[in-house]
Amino acid sequence: MTEMEAPLALLAEWTHRCPLRCPYCYNPLELESASNELDTATWCRVCDEAAEMGIHQVHFSGGEPTVRKDLEELVEHAADLGLYPNLITSGVLLDEARINRLVELGLEHVQLSFQDSEATNADRICNRKGAYEKKIEVARLIRKAGLPLCVNVVVHRQNIDRLEEMIALAVELDAERLEVAQVQYYGWALKNRAAFIPTYAQLQWATRVV
Repeated sequence: MTEMEAPLALLAEWTHRCPLRCPYCYNPLELESASNELDTATWCRVCDEAAEMGIHQVHFSGGEPTVRKDLEELVEHAADLGLYPNLITSGVLLDEARINRLVELGLEHVQLSFQDSEATNADRICNRKGAYEKKIEVARLIRKAGLPLCVNVVVHRQNIDRLEEMIALAVELDAERLEVAQVQYYGWALKNRAAFIPTYAQLQWATRVV
């Protein structure tokens, strides 16, 4: 029997809670309540087991992982195990003090999502007024703190025509990486798919742009 290598990374989707309401979200239609989430001790054990397996990275995701008050504890625990902690976030609940504290505890990287390069449409898509401007502020705070930044844009019929502007935005924000992602058609995204599946012509154009 061939011995299998450990996965490179663990994706920890540890909450369904989120301050945004993106209709293309892959969260299930029936969201788990906060009371049913795994507790801190269990997530620490998961990180322990990941490290023992030889996994190198842990990606804290959701929902929105910053809604959890034990984020700092988990980041510190993961870093102490020698794991590479990455935060996958919308950014709207972060401020400079919390970013700096997470860096002190061992956070290594942040992936920040954007719904569009234009504020009005971005805020409309995520159903939160002021979200776009907050994300711009947080992106700059992340770089100020010395963390590598990955800009994540999920492209679909309602924003794909501004892909060039979204690439330019990532450059302007000094991102080290840009992730151009398709909608994952599960949960709410599957339910609302008619509004988001790009046309074939849009996909051809986007491929050339990328």
